[in-house]
Amino acid sequence: MSDSPIADGASTALTFGPVDEPHENPNYVGLINGAVDSNTREFVVVLDDKATVQLDDLLVTRRTLADGTEVAHYGIVTELTSRIEGMTEPSDTEYHAGSASAQPGHTSRCAIISVLRVDPEKFVAPDPGSAVEHARDKDRTKALYADQMDGKLPIGFDQADEPIYADWSFMNGVQGGHVSISGISGVAAKTSYALFLLYMIYETEVGRALLGAGASGARALVFNVKGEDLLHLDRPHKTFTAEQAAKWHALGVANPGPFKSVAFFAPPAAGTGMSDQLVSASQSRPDATVFGWTPEEFIKGGLLRFCLTDNDQQATQVGFVEQSVRSELARHAYPLQGTPGAVVIGAQPHTPSRAFERAAEHMNSKDWRANAKTATGGTVVRSFYDLIDVLDEKLETTGEWEGRHAPGTVTAFMRRLAAVAPRLGHLVRLGVTPVTLERSINVVDIHDLHESAQRMVVGSLSSEVFESKQGKGRDPRRDILLDELNKFAPREGFGPLRELFVDVAERGRALGVFLIGAQQAASRVAQPVVSQPALKIVGRLDATEAAEYKFLTAEMRERATRFMPGTMVVSQPRVPVPIPMRFPFPPYATNTADKDQAGDEKARTEDAFASL
Repeated sequence: MSDSPIADGASTALTFGPVDEPHENPNYVGLINGAVDSNTREFVVVLDDKATVQLDDLLVTRRTLADGTEVAHYGIVTELTSRIEGMTEPSDTEYHAGSASAQPGHTSRCAIISVLRVDPEKFVAPDPGSAVEHARDKDRTKALYADQMDGKLPIGFDQADEPIYADWSFMNGVQGGHVSISGISGVAAKTSYALFLLYMIYETEVGRALLGAGASGARALVFNVKGEDLLHLDRPHKTFTAEQAAKWHALGVANPGPFKSVAFFAPPAAGTGMSDQLVSASQSRPDATVFGWTPEEFIKGGLLRFCLTDNDQQATQVGFVEQSVRSELARHAYPLQGTPGAVVIGAQPHTPSRAFERAAEHMNSKDWRANAKTATGGTVVRSFYDLIDVLDEKLETTGEWEGRHAPGTVTAFMRRLAAVAPRLGHLVRLGVTPVTLERSINVVDIHDLHESAQRMVVGSLSSEVFESKQGKGRDPRRDILLDELNKFAPREGFGPLRELFVDVAERGRALGVFLIGAQQAASRVAQPVVSQPALKIVGRLDATEAAEYKFLTAEMRERATRFMPGTMVVSQPRVPVPIPMRFPFPPYATNTADKDQAGDEKARTEDAFASL
């Protein structure tokens, strides 16, 4: 008889690699499976009977190379499997599971691991039989590359309720910028997550520290496109609890509460464009500043280009007429004496140049202001409807304003302009207040506007932000938060609004202008707008859309179609594998029903005393 214990039928445990009393190590989870290949991208762990491992857990295994170098492989659990070894037919399971089982078999559990990082960076496969542990503390920091991040912004929690960080250098324009958030409507929590990001940047100590010297001048322009949901960010959430506050504490936020520095802008009620009456369109925020553009601001800003749809300008010559008309308006507009914001369209231009940019620049000069005219000096324009009357006259009689285009094209231009007048005309008038970024967060309500008016508001304000940063460096930071991005930067077509957001996506980070864009379907948004962002966030996906998100693994794309509300997955350049995460419940109201009435009353009282 052999002296071998195996030959004698004794049970023995074979160990491979650096396993030192693994069962006494609380972080130990198992051994690398030696029955299947391990490689530099993936390996399989045979889980210990006492180990608890779930999807997205971070694990680490180590091996020593021939030259004595110790290499650590950090990975994330992407799938879990379980089977009864020795079973060859499905019916064998019943015999094994019975109380009087005569069928031999052992239940084995395995975890499939995607490699996140190899430290030091030596591309070798982990050794089969090596011990695998939970990546805790310093190991977790290395697994998520947090030790290499140039500034860390907390952006959520992993499955173990540990913070996940984004590399600030990919959010502040140094190495990248912009954020893209995708997912189906009502479930993906796109806007909620975008607000969470803004809160972490603008309202927390860690965010203000990352903003650095430019923190006091940093501003965010937020477009409210759904209901009046974002008009109460300065009010506490009525169901926010101490337990939920503890989640924020884990992210380094000591006193979570509503946004502190917020301004709200609402459009005038429809139909007030021809009247002296000025009423806010907001029902739940009557104290919101009523915004709009005076005729002077409209002409000087060249906002006529945002009044026509992309289809109008792409499919016809109407866009060329608009360019000519925009320039002529700027050349012939003079300030009206005694009426700020109103203009007089004179017979002679105040500048010989036909370039719109030069004419608009001259409108900012002291000479232009000094040449104010009376009402007898031309045609007075106090509203959008006055503007249409002027164009109707000029295009029919002068023969110069239309840029020598065919009469049919000119007629098509005027027909389209007349069609949008009832939709956006009330935004161009006297008495309104321009949107100014005086607070950290500036919410502009456009939810109740016609799509034509929404396009004009979004285009006008976004263009103003973008142009104001030309040649001024990245500081102070500017963020633009916009949902339903597919409406404003569609994948197909051509137009000034689409091209504006493509330009922001491609050049914005160098100027310190960052787009936080949200959309249901990335396939419907202009390619650069969804490909340029360094931080890509995905909530629940439509199954037909999943193939668009190539930055996710095939397993993660399939899994994203089953995400519950509040679960997201983040892809960022620093970490090679997308990481699922959650974000905490907001301490601020995200719609009218959320606001804490008691806290609201307290805020009004404090404001009243502050005004005394």
